[in-house]
Amino acid sequence: MELLISENRCQRNTIALRLLLLNFTIIILVITFAYIRLGLTAPHYLCMAAANVLTLSTYVIFYSYRKDSGWIGYIPIGGQFLNTMLLMMFVPAVTNTFSSIYIVVIAAVFMRRKVMFVAISLVLAADAYFFFFVEAKNFVLSSQILAGILTWSLLIIISLLLVSSNNRKLMERFFTLQKDTLDKAEQIKHMASTDRLTLLPNRFSAYEFLEQAIQQASAVNGRVCVIWVNIDNFQMINDSVGYATGDQYLRFFARKMVHMFTPGMHVSRSGGDEFNLIMDVGDKDTDFINTVHAIWKACQSPFQVAGVSFPLKVSMGVALYPDHGQTAEQLLKSADVAMRKAKAGGKHQFRIFDETMRLDQLYKRKLEDALQGALAQNQFTLHFQKQIHVPSGEVKGYEALLRWQQPDGVYIPPSEWIQLAEETGLIVPIGYWVLQTACHTARKWQIASQMSFTISVNISALQLMQYDFADQVLAILEETGLDPRHLVLELTETLLIQSLETSTNHLNLLRDKGVRIALDDFGKGFSSLSYIKQLPADIIKIDKSFIDHIDDSTVDRVIMESIISLVQRIDKEVVAEGVEKQEQLLILQAVGCDFVQGYYFSKPLPEHQAFHALVQV
Repeated sequence: MELLISENRCQRNTIALRLLLLNFTIIILVITFAYIRLGLTAPHYLCMAAANVLTLSTYVIFYSYRKDSGWIGYIPIGGQFLNTMLLMMFVPAVTNTFSSIYIVVIAAVFMRRKVMFVAISLVLAADAYFFFFVEAKNFVLSSQILAGILTWSLLIIISLLLVSSNNRKLMERFFTLQKDTLDKAEQIKHMASTDRLTLLPNRFSAYEFLEQAIQQASAVNGRVCVIWVNIDNFQMINDSVGYATGDQYLRFFARKMVHMFTPGMHVSRSGGDEFNLIMDVGDKDTDFINTVHAIWKACQSPFQVAGVSFPLKVSMGVALYPDHGQTAEQLLKSADVAMRKAKAGGKHQFRIFDETMRLDQLYKRKLEDALQGALAQNQFTLHFQKQIHVPSGEVKGYEALLRWQQPDGVYIPPSEWIQLAEETGLIVPIGYWVLQTACHTARKWQIASQMSFTISVNISALQLMQYDFADQVLAILEETGLDPRHLVLELTETLLIQSLETSTNHLNLLRDKGVRIALDDFGKGFSSLSYIKQLPADIIKIDKSFIDHIDDSTVDRVIMESIISLVQRIDKEVVAEGVEKQEQLLILQAVGCDFVQGYYFSKPLPEHQAFHALVQV
């Protein structure tokens, strides 16, 4: 009995030992499978992994064991352990998989027959679930984190490798782009500081150079000279022979300026027909004036193109640092003021800036402000000077002359503000006001006096260049009711030449409607005779300068007689201006002048006085 109990106890111990050994073996296998990442996802993956480890295809596993032992399951996870396969024993005949551990995949049907292993299976299932499955979930999470770290690390490494491999090309490209950018910036700077036509520095470059020159001169108590050069009558070249020739003229003059270049001198084109010279000068005024005079004289030379010679004359304004300005802007402005003073004084000369010019500028600015409101405040009036028909002695017309009377009663001479009105553009609305007022007054006089006469109105250059000038004139005639044949538009010879093509189109249209055109101040321009055939004029008005001395100068009388004879031969009427003596009138009668006008007959009179004189006649 004791022996039987001892044998049973020995058998139970053996079974317990086997269970313990099997459990331990399964745990080792589970750990090993977890190590090789089996059992981390779906059971299908585990089966394929086991097949790969056993060097068998999935098909071979399922086919080879199904007919003998039933359907092959998969490595168990969780509660599915009992219905799947069991890793149960060491079999030396099977392929070596994990170190010295051998496994056999057993069919589920076979496992069910082994009832004695149910308890073992339960134990193994619990071990597999708590160890294998739970650890697998943690492993999945850690694997995802690790995979993310590895992925980003790989991307960074690849990026660094790409950057490293392309670093040289990238840097080469960068330096190429940088060089191109710097080159373009330099090119833009050069273009911004260079005049494209003459290739001289422009006014921006001149301004910078002058600032530097002033800074250097102030450090050593030196002086800087700014010369503002303007080409006289340049517009005439553009209008007579074209802008292309005008550009050649400017390039020719630019080369001449460059030839005068000396070390320390800066030559630039400020725009249009104006140039600037900047240079250091000595302390002696005589040396400075001699230098300026030499430059002015060197600029005077003819320009030839296509066999035609054009005179080259300039007006210059001069300003000195520190006498005439402390900054570049002040100096340039002072030189410009001096140049304009030279042109106003008759051109072809140079003027050195002085304080009286600055005062003139202040007065001019004040005058400009007053001029802005003069038209709106009805400060303009018209005076009328009669024109006499020489053979009959009758009044055949009037010239309307503009006068500006300020609120304090002071009259401002036209010579002081007409040019200012042209510069500001105010001459256009003022001119149309004059035309409308003159036509209205003439028609009113005609109706009141039952007399027929003409009214002459001066037209400005800006007004004539308006695209709708002819339409405006015809509209005023229609509005006032004045017969177009009683209107005479007076234009200067220089004005017509400056805009010859535009002027001709407008004036021919008006002439077709009956308006007459008078060429005023004839003889003052140097090209009068060459243009007289081209100008659409019906009347030629001889300038007062040719009339003043005809009674005491044989030369003046011969010139006057020649002009009248020439004009009458080309079938145009002649009006002599500025007749102030009876002797002058008698001479003009003797040579057959058509009309006369001047203080000998009457000075310009206000409207009511002029009308009273007309009625008395």
